[in-house]
Formats: sequence, C-alpha cells, structure tokens
Amino acid sequence: MNLSLQIAFWFCLFLIVYSYAVYPIALLLLSKIHLKTRIRNANRLPSVSFVIAAYNEQDVIENKLRNCLSMNYPKTKIEFLIGSDHSTDGTDTLVRRFARRHRRIRLFAFPLREGKAYVMNKIVPRAKGDILVFSDANTLYHADSVRRMVSHFADAGVGGVCGKLVLVNPNDNTGGQGETLYWNYENLVKRLEGRIRTVFGATGGIYAIRKRLFQPLPRSRTSINDDFLIPMRIIAKGFDVVYDDKAKAREFVSYSAQDEFRRKVRIGTGNVFTFIHILPLLHPRHGFIAFGLWSHKIIRWAVPFLMALLFLLNVGLLGMPFFRWVFGFQVLFYLCAFAGWLVDRRGKTLKPLSICFYFVGINLALLIGYVNYFTGSIPPAWDRLER
Repeated sequence: MNLSLQIAFWFCLFLIVYSYAVYPIALLLLSKIHLKTRIRNANRLPSVSFVIAAYNEQDVIENKLRNCLSMNYPKTKIEFLIGSDHSTDGTDTLVRRFARRHRRIRLFAFPLREGKAYVMNKIVPRAKGDILVFSDANTLYHADSVRRMVSHFADAGVGGVCGKLVLVNPNDNTGGQGETLYWNYENLVKRLEGRIRTVFGATGGIYAIRKRLFQPLPRSRTSINDDFLIPMRIIAKGFDVVYDDKAKAREFVSYSAQDEFRRKVRIGTGNVFTFIHILPLLHPRHGFIAFGLWSHKIIRWAVPFLMALLFLLNVGLLGMPFFRWVFGFQVLFYLCAFAGWLVDRRGKTLKPLSICFYFVGINLALLIGYVNYFTGSIPPAWDRLER
C-alpha cells in the first residue's frame, strides 16, 4: 500500500515540476537542435484592421485611441474597430468624438451585453484589412509593434503572430509582483516554442492573424479564451503562430490581488470550454504540437488537482520520516502563501511570500473556474477590472 502511495506521490510531484521547470529546459535544448527559419519582410505592408472589444472603458479608451493613432504604419492601410458591448459609461461618447475626427476609427455599439466572443464575431466581418490585430482597451503598443508583427506574414506558413506583453506594476502590489514574474516566465516559454515551431495560444492584448483564417467563435454559456482558441484553430489548419519579443505592448497589472484572482477564475472557466475544441490536437501524430499542448497547457491546467492530491497522498505517508519532512515543507509553503495574502491585505509586499501567494492563488482560481464552468456561474459577458 505504501509503495503505491509513494509512486502516486512522486508521479504527481513530477508532473508539477515537469510542466513548470522540465518543459522549458527541454524547449531550450530542442531550440539548440532545431531552429526553424522564417521569412520576414519589413517592407511588406498589407492592410490591417485593429479589433478591440470594450466594455465600460472610459478611463482608458482615450489613451488607447491616441496610442492607436500614433502607430508607425501607413494611415491608409490601418483601421481601428471598437466594439462596445453595451457600455453604460462614457466609452461610446469618447470613441465617437475620435471617430468624427479620424475616419480610421469605427465604433460598433451593441444594444445588449453579449460578451467578447459575440462582439468579435460581429465586427470581424466588417473589417477591411487582410490582417487582424486583436487588442484590449488597456493595452498600449510600441509604435513599431504592428509593423513587426505584420512582417512575419511574408512567410506563407505563418498564420498568426504573438507579441510580447510587458506588465507595469506602479503600486507594487503582491498580486502584481507575482503576475509580472509569471509573465516574464511565460514570455520566455513562448519565445522558445516559437523558435522551434509554434506558440500555444497568444497574448490577448497583442496578437495578429490572417483574416481569412478567422472562424466565428462558438457561442457558450460561459467565458471563452479567444486568445487561445483562435490561435489553436489556426494551428489545426496547418499554420504556425510565431512569437516576436520585439513587438511589444505594455499593460498595467490588476489593481489588486482580488481583481487578479477574479481574472484567473474567468480564465480557468474558459480553459475547460477550450479543452473540448483542442482534443484532436492532443494525439501523438501531431508531434511537437501535441507535445507542447500536453506540457504547456493540459498538465498545467491539472496542477490544482495535482497539488491537492499531493497533499492528501503525503498525509497517507506520514508514517515514514522522510515524508514527514516533506509534509512539513508543504505546510510551510501554504503558510507562506497565507502570509503573503495577509501582507497584501495590508497594502505591503514581500517578494518570497508573493511568489507562494501567487502560485497558490492562480491554481485555486483555476479550480474555482472549473467548478464555475460546470455550474454555468460565469456568463460570456465580462466584468471590467481596474487596471
């Protein structure tokens, strides 16, 4: 019995360590052996449609539109489509004011709240560009980022491009510290995946695709992770989604750890919905795509369950001195996460605690997200978070 528990314990621990540490190391080694060459053409400037789904964004939409208009791209070849999902603040008024002065800006104001997927499905067919750039209202691009992403489409095998999101944490909150560290890690993983072949999902605030590859997003009673589903559909068609770490955008972290937690719960809900749509790509015949999906996504999504199982298995092994030490370490880790939460509640930060707090927090949020998916607790329409 003890042997079975030990095998199960080490297997759970291996999967957690594998997804977060071994997989990136494997990518690094693979990228040294297999570096996929790409064609880029910085002088090729196709027509671009910038797509933004917005809800009650009056605090940030003006800066976003100014940022759009300042991009280093021919004015005659880029347009900006803002889909307002029944905003009830001054978002529509501000966009209309800009649209009167700049014909490149077009507002689509919807009378009912239907969610981001609905908004995207409605405005993409109205886009005139050959390339779609998806962004968020609170994401500010570097002037050359669109040019950088578009240059990759000179390669016929490229169906999408993901840029690099740089997070800014002005009030240095604990959740923001953890999110910044996590995104630095994610950017590294995406860069390595892209060097080998393709990234698995994009960054919602900065990614581009060929318009002809866009498929209407499915209707759902819960939230959808469009920045994962859209790229994966493109990959399923035989195209790659590449990563360009010089195509940058910046975004402020969530105002508080509570807001970030709510965002992660929504992501967790969307993960379950998306999983159903990527099942065929998990077959080993898809080679690196299956390897990356299992390693980067599926196992990562299972970590909340693996953590709970690891703890329970450890309880069953307390009769052995070594596992009593391991159990003590687990208890200490969760106590540090709790202490990180207490520190954050007081408006302070302590980096070692913030890492524990963030790791436990994102996995708890994912677990709640799964429960919400099956109970239908999170609707397609999203609530704006303060950033």
